[in-house]
Amino acid sequence: MFMTMQQFQKILKFLHIEYEKWDAPAKRFAKECKYKRTPYTILIATVLSFRTKDEVTFAAAHRLFALADKPKDMLNVSRETIEKTIYPVGFYRQKAKSIHHISQELVEKFGGDVPDTLEELTSIKGVGPKTAKIVLEQAFEKPYVAVDTHVHRICNIWGLIETKSPEESDRVLEEIVSDEEKRGLNKLLVAFGQTVCKPQKPDCKRCPLQETLKNFGIQCKV
Repeated sequence: MFMTMQQFQKILKFLHIEYEKWDAPAKRFAKECKYKRTPYTILIATVLSFRTKDEVTFAAAHRLFALADKPKDMLNVSRETIEKTIYPVGFYRQKAKSIHHISQELVEKFGGDVPDTLEELTSIKGVGPKTAKIVLEQAFEKPYVAVDTHVHRICNIWGLIETKSPEESDRVLEEIVSDEEKRGLNKLLVAFGQTVCKPQKPDCKRCPLQETLKNFGIQCKV
C-alpha cells in the first residue's frame, strides 16, 4: 500500500518530535560546529562530505576553515595545502581542485558571494543539484528537497514514492512535497536513517513509527 500525502505529513510531525532523542552523527556534529556557518562554508563542507563519513568531514572542515573561510582567502591557500588539510576525506585531491575552482568562480562571477538560485549555483563546475539544494535550504532557507541515499531509501521504504535512483526521487519529491515540508526534510531523514532506519541493519523494533505505519496499513519495504 502506498503512503498518502496526509499520512506523510503526520509522519513528519511525529519524527520532528522524535528527532531530539536521536544521537545521529550529522546532528551531533552540527551542534559542535565551531566555524562560522555561512553560505560559503556550508557549500564547501557539503563538497567535502561526498563519499565521506560525517566525522571525517567535520574534522576536515574545521581544519580547512581555520586556514580560510572566504573564497578570496581560499585562493591564497595552495591546492597542495588544501589536499593535506582535508585528508583523509574521500577523493581529497579532486575535492581540493574543486574547492579552488569553486572559490575562483565565486570571486570572478559573483563578487565573492554564493548565489542564492539553483540555476546560478549549478552553473559552477563541481556544484551539482544535490549540493546546490543543500546550500539553498540550509544557508538561504529556500524550500528544496536535498535527496541523498537516506531520503531516497526511506521514502521508498514507506511507499511514498516508487523510484529507482536518488535523481528520480528528487524529481518526484520536488513535485509532490509542499514547500513547508521540504524545509528540514533532509536533516530529519538523514538522522532517522543514521540511527533507526539504517541501510544495512534497520532497527525496526526500535522504530517509533511501527504502530503508526501499522495503523496506516503500510508494510515497510525493507
